[in-house]
Amino acid sequence: MSRSAPLAAAMAAIAHSGIRELADAATDVPGAIRLDVGQPDFATPTHIVDAAKGALDGGWTSYTQTQGLRSLRDLIVAKIERVNGYRVEPDQIACGPGGVSVIAAAFAAVLEPGDEVLLPDPAWPNYELMAAWTHSRVVRYPCPPELDFMPDVERLRELITPRTKLLVTNSPNNPTGALYPLQVVRALAELAERHNIWLLSDECYDEIVHEDGAVSPAALVGDGRVISAYSFSKTYAMTGWRLGYVTGAPRLVDSVIKVLESQSSCAPSISQKAAEAALAGPQDCVQSMRAAYRRRRDQVVAQLREAGLLVSVPRGAFYIMADVSPSRLSSRDFALRLLRDCSVSVAPGTAFGQVAARSVRISLASSEADLAEGVGRLCRLVAELARDPREGRSHAE
Repeated sequence: MSRSAPLAAAMAAIAHSGIRELADAATDVPGAIRLDVGQPDFATPTHIVDAAKGALDGGWTSYTQTQGLRSLRDLIVAKIERVNGYRVEPDQIACGPGGVSVIAAAFAAVLEPGDEVLLPDPAWPNYELMAAWTHSRVVRYPCPPELDFMPDVERLRELITPRTKLLVTNSPNNPTGALYPLQVVRALAELAERHNIWLLSDECYDEIVHEDGAVSPAALVGDGRVISAYSFSKTYAMTGWRLGYVTGAPRLVDSVIKVLESQSSCAPSISQKAAEAALAGPQDCVQSMRAAYRRRRDQVVAQLREAGLLVSVPRGAFYIMADVSPSRLSSRDFALRLLRDCSVSVAPGTAFGQVAARSVRISLASSEADLAEGVGRLCRLVAELARDPREGRSHAE
C-alpha cells in the first residue's frame, strides 16, 4: 500500500486568503456586484498598451536581467525622487512579477526560521502566507479603529523582542485606507533604527491618496534598513501585467535578486517596456483615476455615515471598512450571507486579522453605480439582521 509523501507542514496548515474565498464564491453568483477584490475597473491607459504592442512587434520577447531592464530602472529612479521624496541608484532597484513577488523576495532575503516579523492588524493576508514559508513567527501589532487604523506605536514598542527581525508597514493601507502622517512614520522608523531591525514599507498604493501625499520611511532614514515596495498594478490599472519593484541597500537588493532568480528569472519583458511608457508618458491618467476613487470614497462615506456603519474615513488606497456588528453575525458569516441573499461580494474583516473582525472591506475599485447599489444592499441587510437575523432576503430582486 503506497503512502502519501508529506507536505511542508507550515503551508499545509495555513488557510487560504479570506479575500479569495469570497471572490471565488462570487464567481458562481450570476450578476454579483463585486466589491471584494482590489481590481481597478479602469482599462490600462492606451499609451501603455500601445507601447506593449510595439515591444511585441519589436521582438521584446526574451529574458531580461533578473533585476529588470536598466532603462526601466533609470525611469524608476526619477519616479522615486519625484513621488516618494528620496534618491536611489539603479542598482538599488529590483523588479519582479508584481508587488507581491518583490515583497515575498524581501521576506526571503531577511528572514530565517524562528525570526519574528511584526505585521499590522489588520493587514493584507499575503504577508502571513509569506511568513509561513519563511518559517518565521508572526507577531501582530494593533492598528485599531479608535486611532483611525493608525499603528498603536506604544503597543508596538512592547512587542519587540531580541528575535524581532522585520517590521512591516503599509501606507496607504490595505484594507483600511489609512494614510500614516509624518509623525507616525517617523516613530516607526525610529523604532526600527533603535532596535536594529529591517523596516519593509509596502507602498503599492503610493499614488492613490485623497488628501496629503504619502510619507515614505526611506525619505527619513538613510542607514539602509528600509525596504520599499511598489507596484504598477494600482497606479496604472496594470494588475494583469504583473510588475512591481523594491528598493533598498545594495546588499539587500543583491539577496532579493537571488530569490527572484530562483522564483521567476525575470519580470515579463513586454510588461517592463509597457512600464517604461507608463513612467515616461503623460500622468493625467493617474490623476483621473485618483479623482474617480476620491468621488467614490466620498459617495460611500456618505452612505455608510447615514446608515451608522462608518468606521473611519479612508485617506488613501481604494478601500473602506464598514461596521457590520449590528447584524450579530461574524464578518465572514455576514459576507457570505450578503453574497447569498443580496448578490454582493465584500471581503470579511477576519481575512485581515482580529482588529477588524466586526467589519467588512469594500473595494472602491468598482463603478459608482455598483457601489451605490451594492453598499445600499449591505446597509439594508445590516438593518434587517439587527431587527431579526432570520430576515435579509431578496435584496437583489
